[in-house]
Amino acid sequence: MKLTARGKDLLKAALAGTIAATVLDINVVLALCLSLVFAALISEFILARSSTDNIEVRPEKSHVSCFKGEEATARLVLKSKAGRFVSISLSKFVLPKGLKSEMENNDQETFGLRITPKYAGRFSGMSAQFELNDSLRLFKKTVEFAAADFTFDCYPSSILNESRTTRPVTLSIGEREARSQGVDMEFYSVDQYTGATEMKNIFWKKVASMPDERLLLKTRAANIQKSVSIALIRKSERGEDSLGWMDAACEGIAQIGKSILKMGCDVAVMFAVGEQVVTEGASDLGELSEAIMTMSTSGICDPDSASLLLSRADICVTGFKEVQDKTFTSTVARKPTLLIEDPGVTLSKVGELTVIYKPYQDMTRLVSRVAWI
Repeated sequence: MKLTARGKDLLKAALAGTIAATVLDINVVLALCLSLVFAALISEFILARSSTDNIEVRPEKSHVSCFKGEEATARLVLKSKAGRFVSISLSKFVLPKGLKSEMENNDQETFGLRITPKYAGRFSGMSAQFELNDSLRLFKKTVEFAAADFTFDCYPSSILNESRTTRPVTLSIGEREARSQGVDMEFYSVDQYTGATEMKNIFWKKVASMPDERLLLKTRAANIQKSVSIALIRKSERGEDSLGWMDAACEGIAQIGKSILKMGCDVAVMFAVGEQVVTEGASDLGELSEAIMTMSTSGICDPDSASLLLSRADICVTGFKEVQDKTFTSTVARKPTLLIEDPGVTLSKVGELTVIYKPYQDMTRLVSRVAWI
């Protein structure tokens, strides 16, 4: 607890008044000075009892979100048992790196923060410092507050942008069940009709072109795959550049995911958490946004996790630093890949299946490598 400037002035005035009243034998002035000191002591006692035990601070919402480039408001709600005898003001707050914030007009119970995110991703934690003053404003003390469970999600802005509508064709994509059968589908093989099979499967177009009267059946219809997986593979530390790199990865995956969803397929976002590979599914833009936010908190892949991600993914997202490893690069080169640039790192060659990320670019070329468009 410290004296304010006003408290220091009052202490000096009370001391000088007491000395003068004692020398000049002016009892009224002496009584006045002693009253001021007594009032100050009571005020100090009330303030001293105000601590984190009788002051409750909590975020109004533990989860706040917005899109990159927009602004969101987070509010801290304060309840104090000291009531009108202690005034409280927000003196400082700290948010995770990558979030820009300003204080709004505050009252005694609610403190607002305007937050503008610079990068896409999920940010956790918040801390604040409050200044407490007694009713006479003679003393002040600070109280620290931390909310580790506060979460701020900044969704990629590319989720909001219009993208090219894609339509897949059903040629040689496999036998996985699709949401719809499509139109004029091709088939892997044709077989001869027998009485044990249903007549609805007879391939009448083929029968009409046959020189004899054989009945042929359509078999093993090739369907559009139901889900396309995107794997984030991050094997290198990036220090201060990590937020910018992850921002680009979130934006890139959002653009790829939108193209896949418009094509009529689900999206599976894959990443590593520790030694485990995690998969977050998405069948609409809302679920895709949440999957990307969860992915943005992922860490560095170990070699086993990276290999597993590579083997399971339809599309890979990785960085320039990762493909400096020739062994890793040779594997990645055989799979459709989105590369995120790293400052100061250059590539001598880019494979035919590789796209280097640029903001708001058309991802049709990359997606078409997996599900033909």
